[in-house]
Amino acid sequence: MASQSCQRGPENAHMHPKGPCCSALCFLCSLGSSPHGSSLGPLRKCGRRSKPVQSSPEGSRVAEWPDGLLSLLLLLWSLLPSAGGLELEMAGTTQIVFLHEDVTIPCKILGSLHLDLSIVGVIWSLKKDGDESEVFKFYGDQLEAVRPGANVSLLGLEHGDASLYLPRFELWEAGEYQCKVVVTPEKKEGTTRLEVVAHPNMSLSEKPATARGGKEKLIICQLDGFYPEALDIKWMGSALKDSHFQEITEGVVTGPTVKNDDGTFSVTSSLALKPALEDHMYQCVVWHRSWLMPQSLNVTVFENTRDSTHGTVPPTAEVGPPVSEPRSVMIYVTIIGLCILLFSVIVCGLWKWKRLTTSNTGLCLRLDVRC
Repeated sequence: MASQSCQRGPENAHMHPKGPCCSALCFLCSLGSSPHGSSLGPLRKCGRRSKPVQSSPEGSRVAEWPDGLLSLLLLLWSLLPSAGGLELEMAGTTQIVFLHEDVTIPCKILGSLHLDLSIVGVIWSLKKDGDESEVFKFYGDQLEAVRPGANVSLLGLEHGDASLYLPRFELWEAGEYQCKVVVTPEKKEGTTRLEVVAHPNMSLSEKPATARGGKEKLIICQLDGFYPEALDIKWMGSALKDSHFQEITEGVVTGPTVKNDDGTFSVTSSLALKPALEDHMYQCVVWHRSWLMPQSLNVTVFENTRDSTHGTVPPTAEVGPPVSEPRSVMIYVTIIGLCILLFSVIVCGLWKWKRLTTSNTGLCLRLDVRC
């Protein structure tokens, strides 16, 4: 296919020079000349030679398209129906990604051992709130990253892997991603929805309360930087003697969720402690979508009944599942394990010593010497 104009040679004189071919090619020329490569851009008149595609403001690598090759690929994409022989494998209907982490959206061409990239085209686009915008484009050995950092490995594409790499994923990038692939003369597209989550940053702190002459104190559970907004906080308490945790509702105050400047959320929950006759452990237990199981922070409060003063152990730094088993059981299991290990070492040592003694006695008898 020549790119000089839409005029046909004598061998194709039966076709109208301003027929469907010219309309399609002019449409494709406008597609290539649009600043963003969008098919919604205004049409322009086709000249004798394709114009170079302008590079994006982000400085992505875009060179002049080879004559006729881009037009051929896009013409096949826009005019040919989807062929049944080309199949794509996507990640599924929904893919959960973490805020500010690098993301790879799978899109693989099934049954492809080696592809000729000169007849392959790939378009990744994002559809959100009814609008569709291009993220990455590749045609005939030429690529353009509309979204800064977006990339499809050409080495992987040769083996049928058109997966999209996006560094440092942001909240506003969540939505439906479309992978459109053309391997002349077939085309196929698949979709995957990306949802963003962010772990809550948990911390426990303590400050005196104003009631009862300052003998009460507050334990404050601060959660920051989480997304989405939905979150559940519970307080659990247990006396150190029995280690049986129960939910605490009295004295609990959870404030409203606040939206941060970066789109994440923060919330604070507090527990008012009254003077008690025995030591207690308290937990701030949190459920959030970014975790597979609820996480907690623990703090131990020691009560001195003689002078009615409080002593508090700093909260544990490790975030993990809520404590549910008595500590005494863990101690017993550890002691038993150490005893078994020590017994095994002693038995092994006696066996080796006996074996060595028997060996030396036999050697002395053979040599007729006194050992």
